[in-house]
Amino acid sequence: MKDVIINTKAVVAFTRCPRKAFFLLFSKDKGKNHQYMHILEKQRRINRKRYLDSIKRDNISISFYEANDIDKNSDFLIEATLKTHDFEAYCDVITKAPSSSSSGRHHYEPTIVIGTYTIMKEQEIELAFAGYVLRYMQKILPAVGNIVDANSDIHRVKLDNYYKKLRPIIKTLKEWISISSPEQPPVILNRNCPSCQFRDTCRKKAEEDDDLSLLDRMTSKLIPKYHKKGIFTVTQLSYLFKPRRKRKRTKNANLHFKPELQALAIRTEKIYIQELPDISRHHVELFLDIEGIPDQSFYYLIGLLICNSNTNSHYSFWANTIQDEECIWKEFLREINKYPEAPIYHYGSFEPKTIDKLIKRYQTSDVIKERLVNINSFIYGQTYFPTRSNNLKDLGKFIDASWSAPEASGLQSLVWRYRWEETRNDNYKQTLVTYNKEDCKALQLLTDYLTKIKETADSQENIDFANKPKQNTTERGDNVHRELEHILKTAHANYHQNRISIQSKEKVDEIAEIKKRGAPKGHQGYIRLIPSKVGKTIRVPMRRKCPKHNGESLQKTEKMAEKIIIDLHFTKNGLKKTVTKYKGTKGYCKKCYKHYNPRMIKKFHNQQLFGHGFKSFAIYSRMVLRLPYRIINQTIEDIFGERMSSTAIMGFIRQFAQYYTSTEKILVKRILESPFVHVDETRISIDGTEQYIWVFTDGKHVVFRLTETRETTVVHEFLSGYEGVLISDFYPGYDSIKCQQQKCWVHLIRDLNDDLWKSPFNTEFETFVFEVKTLITPIFQTIGKYGSKKWHLNKFKKSVEQFYKKNIIDKDYESEITRKYQKRFRRYKEGLFTFLDQDFIPWNNNTAERAIRHLAVQRKISGRFFEDITHKYLLLLGIAQTCKFQDKSFLKFLISKEKDVDKFKSPKHQKYSKPVTTNWTGKKS
Repeated sequence: MKDVIINTKAVVAFTRCPRKAFFLLFSKDKGKNHQYMHILEKQRRINRKRYLDSIKRDNISISFYEANDIDKNSDFLIEATLKTHDFEAYCDVITKAPSSSSSGRHHYEPTIVIGTYTIMKEQEIELAFAGYVLRYMQKILPAVGNIVDANSDIHRVKLDNYYKKLRPIIKTLKEWISISSPEQPPVILNRNCPSCQFRDTCRKKAEEDDDLSLLDRMTSKLIPKYHKKGIFTVTQLSYLFKPRRKRKRTKNANLHFKPELQALAIRTEKIYIQELPDISRHHVELFLDIEGIPDQSFYYLIGLLICNSNTNSHYSFWANTIQDEECIWKEFLREINKYPEAPIYHYGSFEPKTIDKLIKRYQTSDVIKERLVNINSFIYGQTYFPTRSNNLKDLGKFIDASWSAPEASGLQSLVWRYRWEETRNDNYKQTLVTYNKEDCKALQLLTDYLTKIKETADSQENIDFANKPKQNTTERGDNVHRELEHILKTAHANYHQNRISIQSKEKVDEIAEIKKRGAPKGHQGYIRLIPSKVGKTIRVPMRRKCPKHNGESLQKTEKMAEKIIIDLHFTKNGLKKTVTKYKGTKGYCKKCYKHYNPRMIKKFHNQQLFGHGFKSFAIYSRMVLRLPYRIINQTIEDIFGERMSSTAIMGFIRQFAQYYTSTEKILVKRILESPFVHVDETRISIDGTEQYIWVFTDGKHVVFRLTETRETTVVHEFLSGYEGVLISDFYPGYDSIKCQQQKCWVHLIRDLNDDLWKSPFNTEFETFVFEVKTLITPIFQTIGKYGSKKWHLNKFKKSVEQFYKKNIIDKDYESEITRKYQKRFRRYKEGLFTFLDQDFIPWNNNTAERAIRHLAVQRKISGRFFEDITHKYLLLLGIAQTCKFQDKSFLKFLISKEKDVDKFKSPKHQKYSKPVTTNWTGKKS
């Protein structure tokens, strides 16, 4: 498009919102800026004048910039509007930099003055754009620029990284101005909208389209994911929500925010509850709201509402200057210390962060932090109001809270404070105090409303439960539902024993009240029958000495002790059930007047009816064959004619886990002695609660650990002091482990391949994947031929450096998917190629996946595990996987009662076939 120039305002606006940049370039109506933006611009002009005056005083060689003339020898060129080609950038000062070349030619660096005390991202982009345009004029790209803040402090900024961020912006802007009628970017409302001059235009368009970005937490990354599903409006999004069965959550686990449920609340105009808000209320309660200027880290107003029974009193602690901040902070502390037991309610994270800063700044006690209660935590992910955001103003309007100023907001409060500092007009101060007081009042109303929700949610028509919607019915309909549900309950396999009985509602309620949990009184109990037929009887010697009185001989009696053990006897070719009776004479001690069983029978005292072989078979069936407890019981009954319960099998697991505790310690020791350790994790359901299982292995030994969350604390503890190489996937939690690391190439290749299938026509990404393939193929071919030895792999280091220089370091990509992998390669450069520097370091994490795959299959079979047995199960599973990795029989290891897997020698496998040879006629010989 002719006469359209890419200027600084458009480039900076693009970082906030591409649509704003589009309007600045092509729209005749430039809109009306928010008052706060005018204040920043005014402050910038004041700072600019102050800075220019200072360099004029201190320097002689100063000139005003003239159009396209930077060949002057002046040290400073001020008020420079740089124009070239399709670009125009304003620079407050361009400063001569020392020559870095042999030619001795000088060049200039850009300097901009800002109106804020802290540097923001868009200001760094503005500086980089000035340097980018300056390059066309002096043929040298400035490597460094300067930003002068409101304190007149000069910050040196390296521009290389910002040039990379700038290039895709400039490319998009160039494409817009190159065509006659460019298409407007889509509306995406974001946190920058309140200060934008086009906010009304964009919001009107978004409301007309019912756009997804109307929801406060709908990000620019999340929107395309819904678009791929065909979801473009808030109304469409509301139909995606489906109630889920409520699961147990780990302690202190947070609920995730669900945009679908927020959209449903808006469509139905109902409040939806994921979890009832449980706010602890007190006789005296404090409601806190703080106003400040974040840019200066200055907090000038602390509002406190004290509610004592039916009496409310409000305090406003006001600071005229930053020197008064300490005074109002201590006044506030004195007031709240009058009520040491009262909770301090606040909304959001601003107040806790502010209090933390003030505590450190003025060296006061941090006891107050324990009293803070964030009301937002009872809303986010738990309570969904029919509003587009969880902002206190939006929620306040819903619960009939009000503000005197129609434009009241945090941004507007900055304007009022600036106007007060500028004019000292008490009207502005009073407006701020009133606004702060109304915020405290709105917070109190919201807290009361949440408490009311908890108490009346069942009866309120405008409140519903997300995962278990209310079922409204009449009294007659309720009776029909009860009777029909009773029919459904009795429709089972034992129907002939439990025939359908249609009874009145009163009768059903009466029966339900009488019936209690457990078996009816007088219910027949059962005990385990001892086998009457015994295969072998073993006479055991009587105990000779009393265990309590040393040296005291036991007298022989006529009383006999017996113990029957049902066991399995394993032979070379099979197994058989044995029933053995151990029988011996009891000894009697005259001193303690007690009878004592023979030692052999005493050994079986705490043992059940089943012997070691039987228990080993049951555990083998669970661990290796992955059979459910019910199937194990059925198998044992069908084959051996013995019946046992699931509880008995779990008891076997507990006994063996205790016996093999020392075995696991040996495995841990061997793993930590290895030059490398594989680690991986997977989810598991423990009594309906999602937890995580971690596997550690060196390829020969395996150990499992269970944690409630995915935090890598268990990995830190397990690998404390480890000096080898950790092999893992790309889960960020592993990055903080203090040892050398090798990232799994299989995960990376799989991700690249999958994303390439999803983006088949993205030539940029296809080229990137091709370059990766070209790099790694000869490396893996060499490993396949010679093994993972650094002698043969060192030669590829040069190829790796060339790949990074060509495709990672000096490359700017347009597509988001390519940039994502560029960041991954840059971040894990060392971790991806550790196997080139050391012998026999695996380049993948397949070993850990192989170790944990058994558990993944068991998870599909069992569905969920029981918490009290899982730790024991994992201990034995680690031993079972260790046997598998060493090609040893887990069953025979258990039968042997050996405790060290490495020392256990498994019998050689029998040969079940031999090669068949043929003679010259083709017949078998």
